[in-house]
Amino acid sequence: MSDAARLARQSFLHKPSGVSYVHFPLPLAERASIGATVHDAVSDSAYAALISYAEALNGIKNESISWSIVRLYYSCFYSIRALLLLNEVVPFNGGEEMLLDIAGAVFLKGGRSSHHWNWTSIKRLSRLSSLWFTSSDSQESYEKLREHRENVNYTHGFTDPNLHSCLAGGGVDFAKRFRAYRDDVAFLYTYLPDHLAIAYPTKLLFALDDAMQAKAIKLDEDRLIYVKKVWSLKDRCPIT
Repeated sequence: MSDAARLARQSFLHKPSGVSYVHFPLPLAERASIGATVHDAVSDSAYAALISYAEALNGIKNESISWSIVRLYYSCFYSIRALLLLNEVVPFNGGEEMLLDIAGAVFLKGGRSSHHWNWTSIKRLSRLSSLWFTSSDSQESYEKLREHRENVNYTHGFTDPNLHSCLAGGGVDFAKRFRAYRDDVAFLYTYLPDHLAIAYPTKLLFALDDAMQAKAIKLDEDRLIYVKKVWSLKDRCPIT
């Protein structure tokens, strides 16, 4: 648990019994304390997203498809978490899944689990509602990838995402596919069932890359060294 999530949880648990969280104001000092930890939480989630993505591509190269789909899902999960944090929205568990909107000093329903985001709550925040990663298309792709991950982890009845032939088998030019997904400004691949498993997390990572650059947030040197070890594509690695 990040310091931001821990502090948000502590603040939430101070709510008196019988008081609705909607009517529980967050003191200014606590808002400032939580806000001071957000950049570190962004860095932690961004690192997890990037490593999960790099490991997934390496796994697909070795035809470990089900394991790689799980890693791609986690890349999306951590990318979205980092993007929320960058917008001063802190996901945390306070006995139930919650979101703290630091700027608005308000608590929101976070979802029925940490992996089932409450997109309605997220879109209620005007500064988030117009962003791509909170769009209905993004939500649908995330939920589809989460479904594949749950089939692997819980039912052991893996539903093949039917990866396009350009992504399966030996001799795949992953650098070429990576560039196609990264540079797909029209989102032609991002939501296609046979491409989204890689295309969607790729677009999320670069959306996160842009957002982190805008706020001058970088990974620390030790993490950058490890990223270089696992990043196998001969192309620019995001968030570095």
